Amino acid sequence: MTLNRNALHTAIAGLLNEQRLAILATVAQQSPYCNLVAFTPSDDLQTIIFTTPRSTSKYANILSNPNVCLLVDDRVRSGFGFTSGKVVTAVGAVAPVGPQKEDELKGRHAARHAELNDFIYSPDCALVQVRVARYILVSSLHEASVFEVAL
Repeated sequence: MTLNRNALHTAIAGLLNEQRLAILATVAQQSPYCNLVAFTPSDDLQTIIFTTPRSTSKYANILSNPNVCLLVDDRVRSGFGFTSGKVVTAVGAVAPVGPQKEDELKGRHAARHAELNDFIYSPDCALVQVRVARYILVSSLHEASVFEVAL
C-alpha cells in the first residue's frame, strides 16, 4: 500500500512525536558509529535536534562528517514483530544553528525532555540540528515509503 504525501507526513510525524529516543548513525574514519540520543523533531519535519557533550566521539564525528541518519521505531508500543512495527529513518546533514535560534530550540528540546534540562543547558553541551533530506518509513516487512523533505 503506497501512502500519499499527506498520509506519509502524518504517519512519520506521529511516530516521531510519540517516540523520544533515536539511534544516531555517524561516520568515524569511514566506519559507522551509532549512539542513542533523545531527539525533538520540528513540526514541519525539516529538522531534528538533539544535544550532546562536545567531548564525545559522536560530536567529533559530526564535525568531521556532517552526514548522519537517525532511526526511530515503535517496538515498545507495538510489541514489534517483523510484520507489525513501524520504523522511520531520517537521512540528512548537520547544519549550524544561529545564536538567535539556539535558545528557542533548546527550550523546545527541554520541554520535550524535562528530565534532561540540566544536561541540555550545560555549557559543555552542544545543540545539534539535523536538516533532514528524506525519511524512509517501513511499515511492514515489505512496505517502504520515501518522503522527500522540501526545503
